[in-house]
Amino acid sequence: MKGNRIVPSGVAVLVALILTIGIWFYSGCGGVPADQAESFAVNLDRTGPYLVLVTAAAGRDFAGALTEIQKLHPEAVKVDLDLADLNPARDALLEHNPRFALLLVKPDELDVNVAWRWLRLTTEIDADPFVDVRSGFITGETPEAAAGFVRRIASAVSEECLLPMAFVDNLGPNGAAAPESFRTTPSSFMIPVMAREMEVSTISHGKRGFSEKRMGSMDKAGLVHFGGHGYPDGIVDCLRGPWVRKLTLSPCVVFNGACYNGVTGRWFEIRDSVREQTIVPGLSFCLGMLTNNTVAYLASLHPDHGLPVYQEIEFMAVTGASLGEVMKHTHDGVILGSGGGLPELPLLKGGEPVVMQTPGEIMLRGTAARVLFGDPALTVGRAFAKAALDVSAVPDADGSLIVTARLLNDMLRSSFTDTFHSDLAAVKNGFNDRALVSFELPYDFGSVTSIEVLDATTTGGKKLRHRLVGWGVELDGGRRLLHVQVDLPSSGYMQSEFRTKGSTVKLNVTAE
Repeated sequence: MKGNRIVPSGVAVLVALILTIGIWFYSGCGGVPADQAESFAVNLDRTGPYLVLVTAAAGRDFAGALTEIQKLHPEAVKVDLDLADLNPARDALLEHNPRFALLLVKPDELDVNVAWRWLRLTTEIDADPFVDVRSGFITGETPEAAAGFVRRIASAVSEECLLPMAFVDNLGPNGAAAPESFRTTPSSFMIPVMAREMEVSTISHGKRGFSEKRMGSMDKAGLVHFGGHGYPDGIVDCLRGPWVRKLTLSPCVVFNGACYNGVTGRWFEIRDSVREQTIVPGLSFCLGMLTNNTVAYLASLHPDHGLPVYQEIEFMAVTGASLGEVMKHTHDGVILGSGGGLPELPLLKGGEPVVMQTPGEIMLRGTAARVLFGDPALTVGRAFAKAALDVSAVPDADGSLIVTARLLNDMLRSSFTDTFHSDLAAVKNGFNDRALVSFELPYDFGSVTSIEVLDATTTGGKKLRHRLVGWGVELDGGRRLLHVQVDLPSSGYMQSEFRTKGSTVKLNVTAE
């Protein structure tokens, strides 16, 4: 006896442990189950049609994964997918108008060119410039791994597999720290809003700090973020592909901001020329992550930039949206950031000369290369944070709309950062601040013809410089949503006079 608690015998403990492990592995989950009260609610968004697109090779070799997908989505329509010719897929999207599309592919079939072509296709289903279909990819380094990935998703939805309500932010290696250092601190400077809902910790380490004895440092977290510089085989001076398979993780969703960490096969290195290369499956960081205890993985197939990843997490905190909607938000941000249309995404080919790009173009294309590995209908947790802006629209005497966007939640640090532009930044090579203004247009308001920024002011009434970056009207069912990006001066990293509650941006919206 210890106090009033009976300590079970060694035999009873062993039997219970065997039963627990058996149940969890049968359900596709590893690790120790979390307490239900301290776990994320995991569900599927059943809104709208669901399409499953399957390549011939995946249909042949990943039949087990397809069976698991069909169990999870018995209502889904299956469509053959030819990655060399997306016209039949386009026809299927136009016919079924799905809200969600899940693509089952072999790892050697996916590269950044496929991701870019699919992204462009998903913006062309209706007349607006924004993403129309929320998409995710299922793959694995073996047929068993692909099927196991889907089983984990299903187990999370059925609550056999619980995601602990905690967030670990692994910043990646710190070059200024001692090589062997490894430090875990509570909360997060980069994304403080998460601490309002759950336990949060941040990892910072030296170049040799993430050693074998640290493999359990991200356990008991249902949300995990990786930062740092990356290649297909891992994060520089952090985790590599073989080791990520040995990482101890609870069932979790992983957000990765390192370059190339979504590569599963072919990739393109940008040097003096474009160099086409292939990662060995056993060395792929992404495929290793998909064999581990993940139920979803968001990463890039090309050089990326880290802050859009934090924006994804903040968007999820504000909306409680599905992971497919989270990725759509990222890609819609690329569209607004490039002026209101998808930027040019020229396909890459080995041996071709490198086309010179501005830093903004590099980051726009890299962010457009982010993909979701997992079910796009999956929702993890609830909306718990206030929106960045409170938006009101009042009709003017001339028939236009006067729109006022007032800063509401200054805890959303990344959401106010424009990672694509620096022309209003006080610090060289810094980032502009931004206001993303979105609201539903009145049903009787005509077709929008122009947007004018009337002013931007601080809480104290100081006028701020501003620049209209891009806008567009999204057709979403019977609704019309106006999205506008206005950039503002920044004074430092995630710092500006605009970032105080009550600061405003005012727009004049005219229509014909």
